[in-house]
Amino acid sequence: MEQTVPLHLRGLPDPHVLRAAGIDVRTRIIERYICRQLEPYLHVPPAHRISTDRSLRSQGVDSITALALRRRLVSALGVDVPAADLLRDDSVTEVAALLAALVTPVPQSVPQAAPVSAAAGAVFDTPAERPRLTAAARTVR
Repeated sequence: MEQTVPLHLRGLPDPHVLRAAGIDVRTRIIERYICRQLEPYLHVPPAHRISTDRSLRSQGVDSITALALRRRLVSALGVDVPAADLLRDDSVTEVAALLAALVTPVPQSVPQAAPVSAAAGAVFDTPAERPRLTAAARTVR
């Protein structure tokens, strides 16, 4: 079976799912993704983890690693982050929060009123209305 998802995109949800997630969830997903992408460059043994609290530079991220990580982030998230931002003394969590804010969330549309039957006062539940009603119900929850 041929793999259709490039290696550097594995571990990320569908872009629409990522954009629909709240800022905190997006930050955590991107944080984990950054750590997985840095492991081969920083030669992190399997029993260890990249610290999300220490600066990237203190963990061995240099200009070459920052450029490779930047290329993967641009490809995976569709946001442009300058390599210089990856070389500051920011931690993985701080970079992930920056990227999560740059990932444009799905706009929340204001649900329109459903047609009402004059006789019964009930909402028409037609196949054409179901996706809109389902989306409106999800935003209410």
